[in-house]
Amino acid sequence: MIRFDGAGKRHPDGTIAVEGLDLDVPTGRITVLVGPSGCGKTTLLRMVNRMVEPTSGRVLLDGTDVAELEPAKLRRGIGYVIQQAGLFPHRRVIDNVATVPYLLGWDRKKARARAAELLELVGLAPETGKRYPFQLSGGQQQRVGVARALAADPPVLLMDEPFSAVDPVVRAGLQEELLRLQSELHKTVLFVTHDIEEAVRLGDQVVVLREHGRIAQLADPHTLLTAPADHGVAAFLGRDRGLRGLGLRPARDIAVRPLSAGLRYGGWELVLDDERRPIGWIDRDAATAALHPVAGFHPENDTLRTALDAAVLSPAAVAVALDGEGRATGTASREAVLTALGAAPGTTAHGADAKDEAGAKDGAAKDEAAAKDGAGRGR
Repeated sequence: MIRFDGAGKRHPDGTIAVEGLDLDVPTGRITVLVGPSGCGKTTLLRMVNRMVEPTSGRVLLDGTDVAELEPAKLRRGIGYVIQQAGLFPHRRVIDNVATVPYLLGWDRKKARARAAELLELVGLAPETGKRYPFQLSGGQQQRVGVARALAADPPVLLMDEPFSAVDPVVRAGLQEELLRLQSELHKTVLFVTHDIEEAVRLGDQVVVLREHGRIAQLADPHTLLTAPADHGVAAFLGRDRGLRGLGLRPARDIAVRPLSAGLRYGGWELVLDDERRPIGWIDRDAATAALHPVAGFHPENDTLRTALDAAVLSPAAVAVALDGEGRATGTASREAVLTALGAAPGTTAHGADAKDEAGAKDGAAKDEAAAKDGAGRGR
């Protein structure tokens, strides 16, 4: 565990960066520090590895004051990932990753073997190790940075806005990769970001900071979004915090309407191929039977936000539930998604589509026949 015990930092000119912070960072969990620029997030992070020395209070690592530890030795036992990776440009990727093992006295063969394992762990091909950093994309460089931080298997990982310099698509992939790694490695992670959406996606607990590193609220992501401590926190979270809450809930909570209840929604009909994979939507009331794209979601892997997005994009106002092979298993209306959001986590909200399903039962056989006929013509 990392503990900030009245930790503070006052610069020589009198400027207060952090004032008397008390905070516990639980072992094996991700704690995210978030707040406006200049609130002391990075200063706090760097107190842990003594890149910044506190002027008051203490920072404890597993009960030991880090001030009592030799800085170089301390840092070799803590993984550190920064924005834009900070790789050595003159060294190949494999040797960048092996940097800390080399410093710890590992022989070259062992260090490189460990580096190769980690490159694979973070999703990079083996040949990546032979390249230089400039030959990699920004997202690949960040993955190398994470691999380097994990090279000596440190129990603590400090991450200072590590994904902020890449585009949104790559950033989402890196966030997903971090969550996957954490599910396997269970590191104690202290993560700094200015992005509240990233904070609630990654954090087991989120610490919202005010000026001088004062804690405005410490909570799990769901509590933070649904019960902000005050108007200041609510303003920082933004007006769309309800939508962010959709991204915290699994899509499996949605009551999915089975395909056997019919493939028609109003004038729209869902067309499937022989393996029940969606081909498109057809407007049976239109003069031409043009196919419109199908927006789908995977109940076991996606979130309510993904499902709602699929329903909003659908011309029939419903999202299509898919299995791992891309086959349609059912549908969910926008109402069903929102009802699932209001239900207790882990409880399927059956009421949302009950009326639709009941109304569809009498015409299910006819709808199925019509849909099969449509599928044949759609192909």
